[in-house]
Amino acid sequence: MRRVALLLLLCACSSPALLRAQTSPPAPAADASPAAIVRQWIERLNALSDAPATLDAFVALYAPDALHIAGPTADQRGTATYRGHAGIRVMASRLAASETRRSYRLETETARETTASLLHETTGPWGGPAIAVQIIATYTDTATSKRYAAPGAVFLQLDGGRIRRARVYISESERAEVEAEPTRRRP
Repeated sequence: MRRVALLLLLCACSSPALLRAQTSPPAPAADASPAAIVRQWIERLNALSDAPATLDAFVALYAPDALHIAGPTADQRGTATYRGHAGIRVMASRLAASETRRSYRLETETARETTASLLHETTGPWGGPAIAVQIIATYTDTATSKRYAAPGAVFLQLDGGRIRRARVYISESERAEVEAEPTRRRP
């Protein structure tokens, strides 16, 4: 009887360890390198729509107390500063509503028969990386149905694998209307 009780006691004590060993290990963390975060930011920016999941995915890249600073909206002058997840969600939903067929991409440079997207990186005084990239923004304005392309620049400050501050410049003065797609087929 003692042996059975001892055996049951051993089994009861070791079963949580056995259960822990049988569960799958946590999935590896997503690549949090500065270059990967920049690429995720562009991918999620391009994917923005009125679907809450796209907004959630974009906002998740930011720290809870992050700042996103951009050019003015149609109803204001000067820069627009969005604070925290709630503010950044407002900015993202406005962008999703005002632009369709969005295709932002990293600008490329070619020299000596080599092409690369340049990501300029340094370490900021907060102890995390800072990234600067040139971008090309291509989108269709929902109000006018006109397609535009404009150069821009993005400056991201990262801390703990999340964006703590973003400054986005899109040059409206250099924005150019993209020629409409031809309606007839060429021979």
